[in-house]
Amino acid sequence: MEAINILFFLSSIWILSTTALDIISVNQPLTDGTTIISSGAKFKLEFFSPGTSGKHYLGILFNEVTVQTVVWVANRETPLNDTSSALNLTRQGILTLVNGSGRVIWSSNSTRHVENPIAQLLDSGNLVVRDDSTENYLWQSFDYPTDTALPGMKLGIDLKTGFRGFLRSWKSRNDPSEGEFSWVFDLRGFPQPFVMNGSIERYRSGPWNGRGFSNSPSQLPSPDYNYTYISDPEKVSFMYQLTDRSILARVVMQVNGVLQLSIWNNQTQNWDDYVSVPADNCDIYGQCQSYGLCNSGNSPICRCPDKFEPKDPTEWERGNWSKGCVRKTSLNCQKEVKFLKYPGIKFPDTRFAWYSRGVTLNACEELCLRNCSCMAYANPDITGTNEGCLLWFNELMDIREFGASGQDIYVKLDSSELGNSSTKMVKILSISLPVAVLGLLLALCLILYIRRKKKDQNQQHFSKGRGTRSSEMFCTNESKDEELDLPLFDFETISHATNNFSLSNKLGEGGFGPVYKVTMLTENFLFHPKKLIRSAAMDTQQLT
Repeated sequence: MEAINILFFLSSIWILSTTALDIISVNQPLTDGTTIISSGAKFKLEFFSPGTSGKHYLGILFNEVTVQTVVWVANRETPLNDTSSALNLTRQGILTLVNGSGRVIWSSNSTRHVENPIAQLLDSGNLVVRDDSTENYLWQSFDYPTDTALPGMKLGIDLKTGFRGFLRSWKSRNDPSEGEFSWVFDLRGFPQPFVMNGSIERYRSGPWNGRGFSNSPSQLPSPDYNYTYISDPEKVSFMYQLTDRSILARVVMQVNGVLQLSIWNNQTQNWDDYVSVPADNCDIYGQCQSYGLCNSGNSPICRCPDKFEPKDPTEWERGNWSKGCVRKTSLNCQKEVKFLKYPGIKFPDTRFAWYSRGVTLNACEELCLRNCSCMAYANPDITGTNEGCLLWFNELMDIREFGASGQDIYVKLDSSELGNSSTKMVKILSISLPVAVLGLLLALCLILYIRRKKKDQNQQHFSKGRGTRSSEMFCTNESKDEELDLPLFDFETISHATNNFSLSNKLGEGGFGPVYKVTMLTENFLFHPKKLIRSAAMDTQQLT
């Protein structure tokens, strides 16, 4: 009986331990040297020391990864110097981290309370505090990210609740306190995220285009990822998910200012980097300054777009692009303006832009035309809706050439700058083509007039009994291929030449009628009798 009781006691302990591997309760603190593991064994919560620092922190780490990979740190600004610290859960549902002397180093500071609170490490890597019978979270670590974004973690800003979810790099690989670099949303104008170096822009992800951030072509729609983006006047948030939950992924704001998406490789037992930004010099914010186009495949990488020129040509040639580009012809609201399309580019900074979702591209152009301060317009949505109007009201900053993976923008220019444009060419053709046709018609009329006049002169010549050349009558003598110019005579002339067809001039008669001998001397030609006989025969036949 005693053996049965002992077995039952040990079984109860085993059941309790297995059902509580991912939970901290009010009476079960987490002490230094102990660990709680998520239900799927992906993550663990424990005290750790980064690198060779010798200092202790409470954090969430990947559990099945052989390389120490921390995704969240509770006390990143206040390290622990002893190994007697503990994480407790109060009856009000507040997590408190205390050192060996009992001083609170960190707490979750939840303002809500429940009767039976528990803290649980989920298989998503999220540490939550909730009631033991509901999924209503009082607090969650996903709302307070450090340097890492995990799938399902929401990043962004909510002005109503005060939520600010952004990534901040470690100070060094051995120090998880806040470093110099951050990835944060800017809600001004048309919202977009930035990698910041303190207060200085380092990299701009660009606005949302319906499928991803417009200035990150490598972040294309993929069957492996699902993106969720929400934006309204009071909040903006972004979250990514993996379709294959067995894949371990993370987005990290590295200590060197690089935002990096990595996937764990089980074969190599290492992290493979899939996306890293900034990736090249053209990713650095404002590399070519206002209106300058950056292309990492060119040398030099900066150039002024069509209809623009360097503001300081001398410095530009030296590789100093700090003053950017300007229009060759300055805009004047009193003069006519047009728009020139620049395809395949990285959208300029949208912090001083305006966006409306339900406006067509044609209506967007009209809005920009009517506003003297509007510099350019575009449709940022690439999902095929053909709606959405984005207007820029300042100099266009941080532009680069992406080619086929970029988007189109229409920049306002003085109409005189479009002299070589298709619109101007159409105007030129509309004027010159009718003039050319009219000239051709006049030339044709002149030719016809000359020919008609010449014909009239020939007729007058015939009436006087004179011959003229004809290209319309052909006769053969020695060869059928020989083309002859024969004199033509009217009836009166022939009658006179044959003495009114006298029998004394008749040579004979055949199948073509009678043949008369004609001897006639013109003012220019002495005709061969044989030819004249044939001509007379032909004309006589026509008269009979």
